[in-house]
Amino acid sequence: MKATWSRHPQDTLSTYLGTVLPIDPRRLTVLAALILAIIEKRTVCLAQLVSCIRLVGTDETIYQRLKRFAQFAWTDQQLLTARIVLSQFQDDPELVLILDRTNWKWGKSDLNILILSVMWKSFSFPLAWQVLPHSGNSNTATRIALLESVLPLMQGKTLALLADREFIGKEWFEALKRLGIKPTIRLHVTTKVDGVQVWAYFKKLQPGELRIWHAPTTIYGVRLRVLACQNLHGQTLYLAYHGWGAQAIKRYAWRWNCENMHQALKGRGFDLEATRLTDGTRVSLLFGVVSLAFIWCCLSGDFVATKSPPKMLKHGYPAKSLFRVGLDALQNALSSRPKKKSTSRPSFQRLLATFDP
Repeated sequence: MKATWSRHPQDTLSTYLGTVLPIDPRRLTVLAALILAIIEKRTVCLAQLVSCIRLVGTDETIYQRLKRFAQFAWTDQQLLTARIVLSQFQDDPELVLILDRTNWKWGKSDLNILILSVMWKSFSFPLAWQVLPHSGNSNTATRIALLESVLPLMQGKTLALLADREFIGKEWFEALKRLGIKPTIRLHVTTKVDGVQVWAYFKKLQPGELRIWHAPTTIYGVRLRVLACQNLHGQTLYLAYHGWGAQAIKRYAWRWNCENMHQALKGRGFDLEATRLTDGTRVSLLFGVVSLAFIWCCLSGDFVATKSPPKMLKHGYPAKSLFRVGLDALQNALSSRPKKKSTSRPSFQRLLATFDP
């Protein structure tokens, strides 16, 4: 991708997106403007984005254009987003997938999104998602369809899946086995293992103790290993998994990466909950747009942190996450205030290049 210093960031981004997203040029222009505005304003509220949208027309006509874009039936949006995400993992022989939900309410409407993401450093990147037409858990058919929608893009990779205890059931476990995906899934205390509730295998478990059952067992019709551990507060974790127990515990802790993603998409980043959209199709499209902005911030943050490592705090963690580092860098690159020449502040063109693996 060629870009000149004289081009406006929106034109440069639109040109790049045109190489990976085969959609109408007019909609591509709105998409580029929307991504930049979301990053600049840190919100998805369309009325608040109008002031920094670089499109022809009055504020009212721009607002109406954004609303029409939200009504766009972009049928292959998730597939195209998944291709962009997976291009960052071309050299990785194994992918760790995470299945989770995020939900909130607007008025009487329940906004409930089932998300399949792939682990990336301390975050996870959305691969596929489904806006559920109800509150609460998803059904097995929806989960299987979500997985199967992106599996052809991951051929040749070893796949592992992390999930909480709401994602259990015989049909679901058998589907994971059929699809060749190795699960690490938390179990309910009453889940039956070889016909016996799992808690009965791990009686008198002590705080801080990790206990691994000595042989594979049958869990929801599939042969898996099972372990239990208890934290210092007396809370017990039961896991069904493939492989080694110590590796399973470590992997399950990675499930928190999707919580970091939720926080970045919502309160600590782009305030996804501020949207007043409630139609499932429109919420799905907006989620995909915000996901692109989120992924770009993370990749930009990784680039900036490589050149200038962030300050480490006393507890051993950086003062800013890679997402926040990238968000700050992109906001600075988009800022209209005069900038001094600095080698520590990458240009917009260099940050955009992080999309290319």
